[in-house]
Amino acid sequence: MSKKFLTIIPVRLASTRLPNKPLADICGKSMIRRVYEQALAADLGEVLIACDGKEIADEVKKFGGKFVITDPNLPSGTDRIYAGFKNFGGDFEVIINLQGDLPNIDPQVIRTTAQAALEESCDIATVASKIKNREEITNPNMVKIAIAESGMALYFSRSPIPYSKSFADEFFHHIGIYAYKKLALEKFVNLPQSGLERRESLEQLRALENGMKIFVKIVDAYPLSVDTKEDLEIITKLISEKEKR
Repeated sequence: MSKKFLTIIPVRLASTRLPNKPLADICGKSMIRRVYEQALAADLGEVLIACDGKEIADEVKKFGGKFVITDPNLPSGTDRIYAGFKNFGGDFEVIINLQGDLPNIDPQVIRTTAQAALEESCDIATVASKIKNREEITNPNMVKIAIAESGMALYFSRSPIPYSKSFADEFFHHIGIYAYKKLALEKFVNLPQSGLERRESLEQLRALENGMKIFVKIVDAYPLSVDTKEDLEIITKLISEKEKR
């Protein structure tokens, strides 16, 4: 009998902007532990870390998490979750790809993404939130989405999209989580890397270029993706303040 959900967090140690990012300390816990705990709090069943080597595996052992070690040379996070899924085994309807640099992601956002994949006529579901800080519109680290009225993604970009003369219109920030229907995940990882994917360094464009449908659910939550030392300082302060309440 198939289970509905498997959440996999793909993690690699290498990071050009923030070395050893998954092991970074945030108020006494590693970043990867905090992401794992948020995934568990979503209460969707099994949670697995697909890592690239012994260093992260040793850290996951310390807090009792489940993990598999995957090839460190895999080209993308989605290739890593597929390798983790095949290694872990089991029959699941939806495989959730939760990025390992979202230590304050709301568990409800994870649940919302998973449910959208089950309910919507799509291959992949993801989430986005309205950009409130106007400076983020031009920040290439904040991925923007052009969304059709149907809720389907038209395009993802590091540039401001859709075009606006004054930035007075709404812009949406993509949150790093995907829920793949099982067959869609298998199809995706067997597709060659696409031109737009290489140009924008955004693997989800491979899916769009090959006619796959990505449904985008708009949520209020706005988790911080930790990409730099400055991001780490901000998230540490946010979590410290929350845990003191």
